[in-house]
Amino acid sequence: MGAGRGLESRDDLTVQPRALDLFHRAEPTPPPESAAGDGGGGNDPGPTGHPGRRWILLGVLFAAAVLGAYVLAAWAVSGRVPRGTTVSGVAVGGMGRTEAQDQLEAAAARMSSGVPLRIGSHSVTLDVEQAGLRLDLDRTLDSLMGFSLDPAVIWRQVAGGGEQVAVTTGDGNLTAQLNELGAAVSTPAKDASIGFSGVTPIVHSAQAGSKLDVAGATRLIRRYWLAGPRPLVLPITTIEPRITQADAEKALDDVARRAVSAPLRVQVGSRTVTLSAATFAPALSVVTNDEGHLELKVDGPKLRVILLAEGPEIGVVPKDARIELRDGKPVIVPGVAGVTIDPTKLADAVRTALTGTGDRTAQVTTALKDPDFTTEDAQKLGVKERVSTFSTNLTSNRQRTENLRVAARTVNGTLVLPGETFSLNGVLGERTAAKGYNQAPAINGGRLILDTGGGVSQMATTIFNNVFFSGMQDVYHKPHSFYISRYPEGREATVNWPTVDLKWRNDSPYGVLIQAWVTDKVNVSFWSTKVWDITAEKGPRTNYRTPKTVYDDSAGCVSQSANPGFDVAVRRIFSKNGRVVRTETFHTSYIAEDEVICGPKPNATPTTGTD
Repeated sequence: MGAGRGLESRDDLTVQPRALDLFHRAEPTPPPESAAGDGGGGNDPGPTGHPGRRWILLGVLFAAAVLGAYVLAAWAVSGRVPRGTTVSGVAVGGMGRTEAQDQLEAAAARMSSGVPLRIGSHSVTLDVEQAGLRLDLDRTLDSLMGFSLDPAVIWRQVAGGGEQVAVTTGDGNLTAQLNELGAAVSTPAKDASIGFSGVTPIVHSAQAGSKLDVAGATRLIRRYWLAGPRPLVLPITTIEPRITQADAEKALDDVARRAVSAPLRVQVGSRTVTLSAATFAPALSVVTNDEGHLELKVDGPKLRVILLAEGPEIGVVPKDARIELRDGKPVIVPGVAGVTIDPTKLADAVRTALTGTGDRTAQVTTALKDPDFTTEDAQKLGVKERVSTFSTNLTSNRQRTENLRVAARTVNGTLVLPGETFSLNGVLGERTAAKGYNQAPAINGGRLILDTGGGVSQMATTIFNNVFFSGMQDVYHKPHSFYISRYPEGREATVNWPTVDLKWRNDSPYGVLIQAWVTDKVNVSFWSTKVWDITAEKGPRTNYRTPKTVYDDSAGCVSQSANPGFDVAVRRIFSKNGRVVRTETFHTSYIAEDEVICGPKPNATPTTGTD
């Protein structure tokens, strides 16, 4: 029996080395015991024959126990939010998932109307939806709780969660919104500067600016947008000026006072013009250069005007070429080049003279300057022949005729370049007594009234017919409200300052010179290069309207005759080389011209009233 028990014990022990063989594959397996032994197992070393294996086994068992305890601890804390945790300002520490979810949903609902903010002295409300602050509950809570073997997660459960930022969804426009809000309340820094009061330089103090710290504000809002201090005061940063008060004080002596300390001499060729400090100081300023330093600046164009006023003999103003009508044909009057001073070179030379240590003399060269409109420009316009002409009859009203003479003198000689749009109101301007215009009849609301510049619409009609027959583009014209018999039906226009205008565009490749004059008629001709052969076709009068009789005993009444109203259409036919290229139709609708009798209305009988 004892041998049997010893054999059983041996069988038990022989299992262990095999089981541990995975950890000790390099150790040779002991040979089996001989059956001829003492039978009592006296030569079997037993478990104490391999002590290293026993310790390994114990270590494995201990590690398994520790791991199990770790897993149990992780599981135990996974069902609650770590204590001391706040999510974007909402306290949820120690809560289960449902309770924490309720708290966060309630806070998000309260913030749906916006988060009150204060930026400096300004109070605004942040639109959370537009800012992309849409709460993602599941991802927020998943980041705070749930089973995890991560030591950092478990430590947070033990030590406390602290402040956490809610996970949000949306398009992430928070930074864009803050940039917009910040731009509205930011104050730029103001550099110290130097100005001149006469010949006295004056320092203007520097001022710090301020702006929203967008990065800091973004962090603060994400930290407290669900709950926290209200209004949420956003951080402001100070913008320091580039030029300090000390910089300006130094430049006051080194730059500004030196510049106006004595007269300036400008030598142009053999001529020298001396300018007092009071004369040239208006062209000076002290500015910040690219390196952030104050330096003297000279306004070249302004100084050139000052210089030429003091020494007009050193410059000649260029004259533009002109196109005039002489002996019934257009003639080009050549342009004349001028003698001028380059304003940039003048400014550089004067700045050197005023800031250097020399004798304050600036040497400047002159240059020829072509006119803006040269002889060659005039020749290219092709103004060589009369392409249209039209005349309209005058009335017997002398004041009205004089108005038309003033308008004709103003319009005459106007040159309309290719692509330009002519505006009659733009050329004439407001018709005033100072310009020589008189009170004369004009139409207002279907009635004749006296108005300064009355009758100038006849110039509009005469010009419009030249536009029509030269083939120019009609941009805008307005016919008279009722038909006037001295004008062609459907081919006439009115003007009134400043609302009603006559506009046409020179859509030809040539210039158009306008000739306007008054004899016993109003006459207008266009001179250019002929492009189109234009004919007109007028349709019949339709839709007649009957005039009424109106009595008017008010001051300033102007009588008028009765004429019916009607509709009419006029077709403009564009031809070239005998072939019709295109047509254009103008539709005009005239109201009836009521008969106006200046005086009281006669007594009406009960049966036959009059209007």
